[in-house]
Amino acid sequence: MNIKMPTLLNVIRALLGVQSIYIIISMVAVLMELFQYRATYAGLPLFDLIALFANILLRIILIVGPPILTIVYISKRRYKLTITFMSMTLFFGLVFLQNFLVVLHFFMLLVLLLHQPIKRYLKQEQDARQYDQRSLRL
Repeated sequence: MNIKMPTLLNVIRALLGVQSIYIIISMVAVLMELFQYRATYAGLPLFDLIALFANILLRIILIVGPPILTIVYISKRRYKLTITFMSMTLFFGLVFLQNFLVVLHFFMLLVLLLHQPIKRYLKQEQDARQYDQRSLRL
């Protein structure tokens, strides 16, 4: 028996999607500004430039990666992985973002942990075909 996706879970998935789009657009704006004023960075040694861009790339991956993976695992109905990546999203939000998104992530994580219909939906088994021994023989 398949259960319909709870409305709160759909809201959480939509909020994570909007947040991911917002963060990607703001990161692109930061990178465009960085390249616009590249003359100021021209005097830096090569290793410092590599470290700077590696730091920027790592921040982008750590900020955008967990919300996108949370959306994927909500769609795949994986409870433990959804909770894990939502916790990572909250943690990296605390480290890097420090704004209202942290409070929003905290409440989304609480809803994921405490709302019983969401737990049932995420813990239900995927539709798997059951084969008997006769149907597997050639």
